[in-house]
Amino acid sequence: MSVEIGARTAPAAPAEVWRGRMAGGLDPRARTLNDSLPVDRRLWPEELALTRAYAAALRECDVLDAAGLAALVGAADALEVDLEHGRVELAGEDVHSAVEAELVRRCGEAARRLHTGRSRNDQVATLARMRVMALAEEATEHARELQRALVVQARAAGGRVVAAYTHLQPAQPVLLAHLWLAHVAALERDEERFAAVRQTADRLPLGAGAVAGTPLAYDRLGLAARLGFSTLAENSVDAVGDRDFLLEYLNAAAVLGVHLSRLAEDLVLWCCPAFGWFTAPDGFSTGSSLLPQKRNPDVFELARAKAGRLIANASRLAIVLKGLPSGYQKDLQEDKEALFDSADTLEAVLSALAPAVAALRPNPARMAESLTPDLLAVELADSLVAEGVPFRDAHAAVGRLWAAAESAGVPPAGLPEAERLALSPGFTSARLAGLDFDAALRRRDRSPGTGPRAVADALDRAEARLGIVLGAETAPGPANGVSAPSAAAASRRAGIFVRRAELGDVPAVAHLMADFVAQGVLLPRPVAELYRTVREFHVAVSGTEVVACGALRVLWSDLAEVRSLTVRADQRGKGLGAAIVAAVVEDARALGLPRIIALTREVAFFESCGFTPVERDTLPRKVWTDCVSCPRRHACDETAVAMDLAAGSGRAGP
Repeated sequence: MSVEIGARTAPAAPAEVWRGRMAGGLDPRARTLNDSLPVDRRLWPEELALTRAYAAALRECDVLDAAGLAALVGAADALEVDLEHGRVELAGEDVHSAVEAELVRRCGEAARRLHTGRSRNDQVATLARMRVMALAEEATEHARELQRALVVQARAAGGRVVAAYTHLQPAQPVLLAHLWLAHVAALERDEERFAAVRQTADRLPLGAGAVAGTPLAYDRLGLAARLGFSTLAENSVDAVGDRDFLLEYLNAAAVLGVHLSRLAEDLVLWCCPAFGWFTAPDGFSTGSSLLPQKRNPDVFELARAKAGRLIANASRLAIVLKGLPSGYQKDLQEDKEALFDSADTLEAVLSALAPAVAALRPNPARMAESLTPDLLAVELADSLVAEGVPFRDAHAAVGRLWAAAESAGVPPAGLPEAERLALSPGFTSARLAGLDFDAALRRRDRSPGTGPRAVADALDRAEARLGIVLGAETAPGPANGVSAPSAAAASRRAGIFVRRAELGDVPAVAHLMADFVAQGVLLPRPVAELYRTVREFHVAVSGTEVVACGALRVLWSDLAEVRSLTVRADQRGKGLGAAIVAAVVEDARALGLPRIIALTREVAFFESCGFTPVERDTLPRKVWTDCVSCPRRHACDETAVAMDLAAGSGRAGP
């Protein structure tokens, strides 16, 4: 029975799925405490994905017949559309029972068989793991967006020198780019943490049942693959009670929050008039209700504050978990509120921080004012050390010089030379006049120092890792839309970056490829196939537009192919094709593939990317898996090229 409310259908709340043993329902006060649908309703996409995947497993066991499977999958598809468009409202104790009740309403008997061989205990663990894997990927990409904004600021800083502070006291001169890259380094570690979170979550618990496992015999690995898992939980008791993956996500979010808070604090300081290095950006700052002259860096202050929320969410789950026995307990219902709150907080903060950082405009004159003689004190001590003075003695002598200058109210060089020489014979006017900020930087020109070459190398590595592409003047790109970067590529960045493709990119990728498909340059790829293979793709993005794409197709355990490489005509000559290929090659390395190939008419381009022409008959797996069905297989004019990522892989291929 359902009640019509305008265009939306609000189904009556289903009977409790556990009522078999109980004579009556819950007291309304207990129901308020018990029901989790207000929180876990957000998991309905995962619940429907699980429905489709598990329905196939039930078909394997003959719990469902072919007609029942089709009816259940059709009902799940229809419900997904209705939920996406807000045409139905779930009702029930939790998302599991609410979705099941709606499916029963739509397809009857088939949906009533859906819960065979499973429990809400392994169900909820599965959904939580699926969501955490997705959230870890989202957090990684958001962190990379912020890193790109920081790296762009670092590149724009050029050779600008500023004071670095310890204890908020002037310490030594550094390149401003070095300060920006310090935050990039911290965020890179956050990426590693979220990658570890995803790996921890990647373990299918379904099949554990309530606590003892399931009597059904189905292809559990196949079920895992349909749900995006690559490994299986091996102990049913642990599988339903384990929330390590969720705690690790919250801990990773908390550490990321600490790093964001540190960045925000630096930006609050740099934007305040006492520093004045930057002006708090319009669009990301507010005024005062009383003081009309104010420009408050609210986005940075709120980012600083949200770290406390992220830390608290990690602590609250750890406190819940620390007293629980093995197996599933109702206490675990508290996990998702913390999860969703941290995920929402990260998305809000990171989405605002990246453009706020990009909008910052420097005030070079104020930065130059930070370069006081104090920053060169250690340079003076080191110059004495170079003449054989022990560092401790040099340190003490320079300390006495600075104390005397402070007492006299003058800079150290302003003291009479006789007074300086009485403190140390090395404190000559020539020596003090020779102290130089640029020389101080050059003396630290190796990793992890702040010298120009060390910082330039670190910046290049960060740009390569984040897919920030050279803005360069290069020769016109070839007809198929890819071009090799010129050796004379300028160091100015074009604001284009390469990232892994997302579902929302598929229409743009299809549109990008369409012209080249029409020209016969690329083989047609149906949009349905692009959705199925979206994880193979990397895209280059300019603003919000996808302007280039390319994919890695794994052909066998020892071979993969670069395919669908395309650059929009107006974006050629910027090194985008090479950047996409570099990202694809990194994917192949990460998978441990020994060899990567391509079939192309642009041999010179691929050679510039490190590929070598090879005979096509050395690639039997490509020929028999793809070429055999190609309409042009008898008149192919493409050249095979290969890159060997492991010694001997070229010999192993045939």
